[in-house]
Order: sequence, then C-alpha cells, then structure tokens
Amino acid sequence: MRTGYIVLVLALVLAVWRGQTPTPAAVDAPATAFSAARAFTDINAIAQAPHPVGSAEHERVRAYVAARMTALGLSPRLQATQSTRAFFGRVVSSPVTNVIGTLKGKDPHKPAVLVMSHYDSAPDSPGAADDTAGVAAALEIARAMKASGVPDRDVIFLVTDGEELGSMGANAFFHQDPLAAHVGAVINFEARGDSGLAAMFETGPKNANAVALYAANTSRPSANSLSRVIYRNMPNGTDLSIALEKNLPGLNFAFIGDESAYHTPLATPAHLDLGSVQHMGDQALGAARAFAANLPAQTADAVYSDVLGFFLIQYPLWFGWVVLAVAAMLAFYGIRAAGKVAPASWGGGVIAAILVIVVPAAVLVGAGLTFGEINHFLRLPHFNFLLAGAGALTVGLALVIAVPFQQRPIRPAALWQVLLLLLLVLGTVAQALVPEAAFVLVWPVLIGGAMASVRFGISRGRGGAVSQFVCAVLALVQLAMTAAFAIAIFTALGVDLPVVLFLPVLTGLPILFLLPTAKPGLSVPLVLVVAGVALFAYGRFAPPTAGRPGPTQVRYVKDLDSGKAYRVAYRGSLDSWAEHALGEPRNAPLPWTERKTWWAPTAAADVPDTDVVLLREDGRLRIAVQPRPGASSVDVIVKSDSELAATSFDGVKLAPSKRQEFEIYAPGKDGFSWVIAAPTGKVDVVVTTHYPNWPTGATPLPPLPKERMAFNGHATTETIKQRTWTP
Repeated sequence: MRTGYIVLVLALVLAVWRGQTPTPAAVDAPATAFSAARAFTDINAIAQAPHPVGSAEHERVRAYVAARMTALGLSPRLQATQSTRAFFGRVVSSPVTNVIGTLKGKDPHKPAVLVMSHYDSAPDSPGAADDTAGVAAALEIARAMKASGVPDRDVIFLVTDGEELGSMGANAFFHQDPLAAHVGAVINFEARGDSGLAAMFETGPKNANAVALYAANTSRPSANSLSRVIYRNMPNGTDLSIALEKNLPGLNFAFIGDESAYHTPLATPAHLDLGSVQHMGDQALGAARAFAANLPAQTADAVYSDVLGFFLIQYPLWFGWVVLAVAAMLAFYGIRAAGKVAPASWGGGVIAAILVIVVPAAVLVGAGLTFGEINHFLRLPHFNFLLAGAGALTVGLALVIAVPFQQRPIRPAALWQVLLLLLLVLGTVAQALVPEAAFVLVWPVLIGGAMASVRFGISRGRGGAVSQFVCAVLALVQLAMTAAFAIAIFTALGVDLPVVLFLPVLTGLPILFLLPTAKPGLSVPLVLVVAGVALFAYGRFAPPTAGRPGPTQVRYVKDLDSGKAYRVAYRGSLDSWAEHALGEPRNAPLPWTERKTWWAPTAAADVPDTDVVLLREDGRLRIAVQPRPGASSVDVIVKSDSELAATSFDGVKLAPSKRQEFEIYAPGKDGFSWVIAAPTGKVDVVVTTHYPNWPTGATPLPPLPKERMAFNGHATTETIKQRTWTP
C-alpha cells in the first residue's frame, strides 16, 4: 500500500490547502473590488457587544447601519412593524425594524436583486460573524457596485431584524412591505462559526441558471448540490427560507468553521477570520453583478459541485443517468479486466466489504455515544482533535480489516470490486430518488472504473510508469475531494453524529485499494487506529482551556406564585463551575416543568411581577399577559385536557391542538392577549418572563473561570406564573 499511503497523504494535504481562506484584500484594493479589510471597519463598529432585539445596543447598531447606507447614497428607510410566525409547533411574535436601502439601477421597472443580511445577534454574542460579517459584506458590495457604475436594475440592500428569533424581519418584509413585489432574485448571508471557506450551500428552486451565473463570476467556487439536499431536509432556516416561500431564485452563503464562536462571547471582531469574509464577499459580489445584469431564469434544477475550489462542474439532473451509465461501463470493464489479470475471491470480497463497513461504522457510533447527553456546544472546544481522530480511526480500521484479505496467498479478496459495485448500486438508487446528491456516490465509481480500466485493461496489470502515474493522479483528485467532503460533513454534522464521516470514507476506500500495492502490512493501519483513538479521546475528554473555553449557564428563576427561587442550569450534564454555582444541585423536574433539569433552591429576591389574567367571554377564554418594563421576552404554554379549537394570534392561524406555545419578544408596556374559542376542558397556562440580568438583590454568581464562557441566557432572570381555567 506504499503508493496508496503516499497518495492519501498528498490528497489530505491538497484538501487542507484548498480549504484555506484567501488573503483579505487591503483597504487600498481597487474600488471595484471587494475588500475584507474595508468591511472590517463596519464589523469592528457593529460587533462591540451583544445586540439582541429590544436592547439598547440593538438600537445603536440599527442607527449605525442606517447611517452607513446614507453615506453610500442608498437612501435608507426603516420598516418598523410587528412580525408573527407559526413554525416548529409554536407562535413567535416580535417587533422588528428592518433597514432597507436601494442602489438605483438604469431601469427601475426590471425586477430587483435583493442582497440580504441581518443585524440582530444572539443575547450572549457580539455576533461578529453571525451576522455582522454579512451586514459588512453587503455594505462593501454596495460600495463596490456603486464604484462600477449604475447597474442595469435596482439592487436592494435589506438588513433584517429578528433573524435569530425565527427570521421575523424577513417575514415582515416579504409579507408586509410593498417593495417585496419588486424582488426578482435574492442573495443572503449567514454564518454558523467564524472561520473557514464560505460555502454557497443553498439555492432557490430551478437553480440551473442561478448556479451557472454564480460559477461564471467567481474565481474560487465553494458549492455543491448535496448541501442543498441536506439543508432542505433539516429543521434549520435562514432569512432566505422566507424568500424561497415566494419561489424566488436565490443563493445562500455561509461559513461554519470554528462553531465555538457561534452564538457565544467568542464571536468578536478579533476572533473572526477575515479570509472567510473575503471569500464570501468575492463570491457574492460576482453573483450580485451577474444577477443585476441578467436575472437568473428558473428552468430546471442542476447537479453541481466545485472541484477543490478550482472550478465548478454542473449538469442537468437527467445527465446524471449518462454519467452513471459511463461509470457503470468503466467499472464493469475494469472489474472484468482485473479478473483476467489477477483472479480474486468474490466470497472473500463480500466478507471483507461487510467487515470494512460494519466495524468502522459501529466504532463511530460508539464514539458518538460516549458523549451521552452532553450539550452540542460542550463538545466543541477541541473539535479539531475529534475530526482528526475520527478520520484516522475510520481509515485505520478499514485498512486493518482489508490488509489480511489482500495478503491471501492464493486469491486476494475482491474488496475494491465489491465496494465499487456497492457504490454503483447506491448511486443508482440516489440518482432515482435524489439526483442532486447522486454525484457523491457516482463520481468515485467513475474515477475507480477509469483507474481499473487503465491499470488492468489498458496496461493489463503490468504496472508501467504511465499507468501508475495516471492512476495516481486520478486517485489524488478523488481522494482530495473525498477528504474535503469528509472535513465539510464532519464540521456540519459530525460532532453530534460522528458516523456521518463514514460516507466519504466509503467513497474513498475503493480508490485507495485500486492503487498499486507492494505487500501491504499492518504497521501503518495500526498506527492510524492508535492515533485515532488517542486524538478522539483527547477531543472528547480534555477539559476546556482559556483559548478554547466551554459554554456554561446558570439562570435565576423565581416562582411568583409560591415565592420560591432557584438557580437553574438547563443542561443534560453539568460542568464543574455550574455545579459549584448551583450549590447542591438535583436533577429533577421543577414544579412547572415536565423534563428533568439541574437546579438548587436559593434565597428569594425581589423581581418584577407579571400579570396573567384568564377572562371568560361568552364561553370563550381570553388570556391576557402583561410583564413589567425591562422584560426581554415572554414564553406562554397553554395545555388542555381536550383539544383547543382553532384560534389565531396576531392574525396567525393556530391549528387545533391540546398544547399551544408562544414566544413574545420585546413585549410592549400594554402586554398582549388573545382568545381561545370555547374550551371544553381544563386549561393550564404557564407564563415565563425573561429579563436580561441577574436580580440586583440576589446572591451574586461566582465569577466565571477563564475556561468557561456565558451561553444561552447565562446570568439572566426568569419568573414563572401559572393559572388554571375550568369550563
């Protein structure tokens, strides 16, 4: 396997090299170019502190964005309104104020291009990446496009509010603002970390033309249609999700490296990788210019993928069958030719393939189970060790199993043949069901079939220099793409589900086994296994550090009905600081909850009250809630013994259900109310009011150690009030 190991190392080096972000363009870059250094001025000004909806910092940021748009000549206006949505089984409502500016085009009657980002942040995060980087990128794009002259059509720059609450600002724009009817295509910015290449991970429907325009106008594409399939089937959403409800063409850009900085205090301007901003801006500026010149037509969906960022391959869905057919012909020819040169044991190949698949996959599942109920964000401090360990362990185990089957004295196992045919079968199924994703399975069959055809068909197994060189180059490209795919999918999903890493490894194994072998041994595979176990174990069990802190959370919670107070940590497991801060924690439901959580009693302090009134109105039930000033949000859970009839909240229709949930952000001084039509059973109402700070009169929390950071409402206050209504 000596050649295989060399190619594997080179492929990993190539993948890592191509995964590096570009050098940020300087402030004196050409006026028509995108400069992350220029954008950093806005990032630094905006991301000074957390700026969630309803906070004073939020208002400061909004004023700054409007002033910057004014300076750019975009004539901004504010869209201030109440936005209400029903999704994921709950109703969310919030006041929002979007900032909307327009770069006027030559023909105002043409549908406009919308460049969208959001300016609110998570409560604990300065939000330098999510989404200050997007806001700054949009402003820099506006400046660069203006420097290029008047575009053919209007380019609208929408900086939305309330995205972190559920795309509330985008919902308000597309459903309430008349300018939404003028939009013909959308470009959106997001982030789920603060480093790494920016991927164009989602598109609108019938995306072939939009993707082609994008690819033709960027020098470093980072996109594939598999990510669109994955994201389409995830519960997540961005502002673009609202635009796609209008069937608009669109592109969604985000970088997701170093997720420890996602919604945490780490998301500062100093921590942000400006190379990520540069890569996002370069791609989006090219796409915005292309869309302004020629709005993408919506004809059909496409299969597409970049090749290590050098270029992008794109073809229609139907052409996937052609690629599959060519891959099948090459694979069958190569397998047949190999059988004539060196007959192999197919029974041994099937057994080896089963073991190569089952054992590493089972180990990855077990590795994931070692985390138990540890929160997702508590798994991230040593992410790179988890990635490297899982990769080394998976490849090493596969090789440890494969080598003895390849060393058999009479007939080596037909392992690469079986794996190649398995990928062909899976690729055929994928082409029939999800053709946008089939390339991930079919392209390795195409490359593997070509390698086998060259090595055993054309060269007849003689191993000439030309044959070895061609096979090595083909393997290098495919294995590098496999490594890049493995890094990307583990970054996106692997911390919670390490077994996802096995899919890219599976696509790379037949390529690796097809390289010329020279008495493969077990020394290297065993070293990989040991290294993989050590790296993953360190990533799993090593404590957080000052440079890689772990999140923690303790809230002050008071039951307004009983007067009892608690310190609460909403976590599946406790870190040592939270355990100390709670005192003597117990893991049990609180009186008003159904799930277990960590809590301990504490001294009661004065906190604001919340009025909760249940009124009878001709057999109907009106629920009225009025918190005191300073509340950041109110959660209401309504439960009934019988199904509650269909009703509405702020014009949003609720389906009949025994349970209704509401989240009201930045509630006004007059509170809110709604009516439930004629309940037939008992109705229980639980109201949780959130305040952004620890109570003044409560015993202070011990200071956070340097290896811990606030997360998800740490050191905030909650009050609970319960009411019951009977028919």
